[in-house]
Amino acid sequence: MSLTIRERSQKVANCIKTQVGQTLKAIADATGLSPSSVYRHRQAITRRNQYPESSFWETEEGYQWLVRLVFGLIYYFGIKQGVGAESLSEFIRAIHLDTHVASSASALRQLKHRVNQTLLDYATAQAEHCQPSAGQGICVGADETFFGLPVLVLLELASGFIFIETECENRTYETWLRQVQQWWDTSPWHCHYLVSDGARALVKLAVSGIGCVSVADLFHALRALGRPMGRALGNQYATLQKQHNKLQKDLSPNGDETTPQSLQSLIESNAIAQQRLQQDQQTYQEALEQISQIVHPFTLDSQQWQTGNALLTHLARPLQSLWDLAQSYGGEKAQKAIDTFEEQIASWAQGIDAWRQWVTLALHTQTPDPAIRDWVLMVLLPWVYWMQQTDKTRQPALKHRYQQAASDAFDKLLAQSLTLQLDDTELEHWVLWCRDFCAKYQRTSSAVEGRNGYLSKLHHASRGFSEQSLKALTIIHNFDLKRPDGTTAAQRLFDHPFPDVFEWILEHIGDLPMPRKSSKAQKPNPSYADSFAA
Repeated sequence: MSLTIRERSQKVANCIKTQVGQTLKAIADATGLSPSSVYRHRQAITRRNQYPESSFWETEEGYQWLVRLVFGLIYYFGIKQGVGAESLSEFIRAIHLDTHVASSASALRQLKHRVNQTLLDYATAQAEHCQPSAGQGICVGADETFFGLPVLVLLELASGFIFIETECENRTYETWLRQVQQWWDTSPWHCHYLVSDGARALVKLAVSGIGCVSVADLFHALRALGRPMGRALGNQYATLQKQHNKLQKDLSPNGDETTPQSLQSLIESNAIAQQRLQQDQQTYQEALEQISQIVHPFTLDSQQWQTGNALLTHLARPLQSLWDLAQSYGGEKAQKAIDTFEEQIASWAQGIDAWRQWVTLALHTQTPDPAIRDWVLMVLLPWVYWMQQTDKTRQPALKHRYQQAASDAFDKLLAQSLTLQLDDTELEHWVLWCRDFCAKYQRTSSAVEGRNGYLSKLHHASRGFSEQSLKALTIIHNFDLKRPDGTTAAQRLFDHPFPDVFEWILEHIGDLPMPRKSSKAQKPNPSYADSFAA
């Protein structure tokens, strides 16, 4: 007896149900899940696999790569670059990952919070390796940046390691001291000097709070010195240029024969005034450049140690040039700026003396031989220092001047008999030792200024910092940001390798959140699924 179409369809459906039921039961037996749970998981997989590449994310290798991708987006773009959760959500949907991972802006904000918390756990795990040796020397820089409330930043200048980065109610000495005491009073650090912009609270923090030399930031000092005079020179140049343009318009198009004598005299006077102003501008620029080249632990010409009296003598000439210019440009403000600058010369001399004492004490622990100590202090160290300055500067004329100083110092180095007596291994050891100590001489707090600029960008992008996010950014700076040589600030300061931050996060943060099931998605029928288990 032939079956009707309806009966044949029902028979095929029953066969499919039987096969599906057997498959679900086999999977349930293998996984330990109930058949209904297996059914729901299979339905979820079917909903997720909407694109040709979706099946890859269901594999173990694909899921691990997906975890790396999503947490990489959160870490490198959401946290380190301040990209908003809405933009990240758009990107995840655009590359068809929204069916495999929670991609809403709120879910990504929660992920960001998880990553920040994992960063705090990373710092806790590495704390035992962040202990200085007894009496380890450091030089620090301090400054504030303002986002409603000030963020106080204090870091070790040679390595770039941040000790303090926190938002406080104000920037008074008492507030600074409370923050410093949290790590300074119980630590074996020996701070040799603190570089700052000369704010009274920071000067007092250095002298009374930490008990070290306070060094004025040369960058801030030069900027304050040149601002009144530079502004006056610029204004006068603009005025003369306007006069020149107006006089050129008033000239008769028929030539000089019909030009009034008075107009011709004005044009000549304007040209003379512009020429004189250009000469004064050149004198102004040269004086500032000379000051920058003088404030070093060694003199450019003789490669000898710079003493306090020598520093005053060498700075006298460019400062006198600026004082002469101040009579015509800047007036009382320019003269006051020069007086303020002169008051800071003593702090640079003290900074040089503090560094020299630091080097000398360290040398005594390295070798008992006085001949080698003198050779390092007087011959090798100047050459290494000027080589480092040559590498650091980008200004062509200044780089050439430092190269010449390094060349002269190298000639003196080769002229020493001890240089030729040392074997290659010992010579390399002393060169590396000098490189390390030359990096410890700092005359500006530019590293702090750079950090403030980075925080400003992220503060604007993220519309503020929470306490957790600011701590996480500090950890990233100390343990993840690398210099061209591949070292982090923590490695440079503690001379210890630390695990890669992002890889550590992936190992400890756990799984990705799954996307919410859409209300429009077809819900499985429990009774239908459970019937397969019968």
